[in-house]
Amino acid sequence: MDRRHFLKSSAIGMAGAGMFRGKTLLGAEARGEEETVKIREYRILGRTGFKVSDISSGGPGDESLLNALLDAGVNYIDTAESYGNGRSETIVGNVMKNRDRKSIFITTKQILTELPGESVKKEDVTKEAIINRFHKSLERMQTDYADCLMMHGVDNVGDLNHEGFHAAVTQLKADGRLKYAGISNHGSFSGMTSKEPMGKVLLAAAEDGRFDVYLMTYNYLKQEQSEEVLRVCKEKKIGTTLMKTNPVARYLGIKAGIERLEKEGKEIPEFYRMGLINLKEKYEKAEWFLKKYNLENPAEMKEAAIKFCLDNPNVNSICVSFQNFEDVTRYVGLSGQRLTASD
Repeated sequence: MDRRHFLKSSAIGMAGAGMFRGKTLLGAEARGEEETVKIREYRILGRTGFKVSDISSGGPGDESLLNALLDAGVNYIDTAESYGNGRSETIVGNVMKNRDRKSIFITTKQILTELPGESVKKEDVTKEAIINRFHKSLERMQTDYADCLMMHGVDNVGDLNHEGFHAAVTQLKADGRLKYAGISNHGSFSGMTSKEPMGKVLLAAAEDGRFDVYLMTYNYLKQEQSEEVLRVCKEKKIGTTLMKTNPVARYLGIKAGIERLEKEGKEIPEFYRMGLINLKEKYEKAEWFLKKYNLENPAEMKEAAIKFCLDNPNVNSICVSFQNFEDVTRYVGLSGQRLTASD
């Protein structure tokens, strides 16, 4: 899948995932439950020294949900200028204007190198252009500074030495607009084409020494390569945040979305059917884990996958995409927990 189709796939997957929850986004009962959960564990985010909640907010899509998360003790927000064409950053800004800015660590990201399905113009990735884009992000987020700016989706070692990015970071730090630099890498696990293995890229970035925080893929199907990266990050005091911790989520989400469209009598694009076929292989590889812990529904599968990652002491925070208040209750409630055989 190329990036553009991958994002479309994610959209239908999220729509399908919503079918697994029984409560509405702003349901009073769900909000009442949400208010009882709290973050129970904070971990040091590498050399930044910031104590981040072990469960954090990935790509906020709703102000009420983000407020609920911050009330529950979540203090790390991952967003990007490309999420909803800036809408996610705008949501962060609308919420943060009423919050203690220094108590929250905010990371945003920029696509600076060509990704499958994305056209990056050279004039958009100069030092000046990157700084200009960053200032627009600050405006949307209604803040004077960002804690971290990441190169988004770097999939080869050669792009680590992006002159425009590093020059912009140096200038923004000098101006007091930025504290740290980071990098995100999806690896091949997302279904996106990757020029080089995630491990190779992130280990090279660790040797480079200019990246303070990672956003990376880690789950029970992607262990060996990711665990080596996490180990090196611990040694070099690089902060580690995770995405794609549940390897079966997209398959189940797209499957449910397709079933919904079929029930409504709507046409299913061939791309979605092919995407489901491609993701089914990962689902089949995950069956050993699902059977071991007797996991029968999507919510249980996601909970177990998050607990698996929390069990690794080299993981600092897990970025979760929250869809409703029941998600807040369920997944913030996992803070401080571990996956055990008794589960």
